[in-house]
Amino acid sequence: MKQLRIFFIISCFVMAVYFLIFSFSGISIAKQTSLKDCISNCSQKQQICSNINADKRICEVEFKSCVDTCKSEKESPSSPQQESSSTMKPM
Repeated sequence: MKQLRIFFIISCFVMAVYFLIFSFSGISIAKQTSLKDCISNCSQKQQICSNINADKRICEVEFKSCVDTCKSEKESPSSPQQESSSTMKPM
């Protein structure tokens, strides 16, 4: 009976550790891929802009500003105060 109780406690501990490790493992992956996703989103917007506008220079300027925004968001850690005070320019 005592061995069963020890086995149960160890099993619960192992399951809790397993849950914590695998439930929060995607957070670091999201931070690493967010810059790539942001830049690919900018390139998609550039292609759409190129299809709509005859002047390609406007699209290139918007693409550059979009990429610069992605890089600045990656470099600076986001906090609730920064998010509320920052203004985003729509494309």
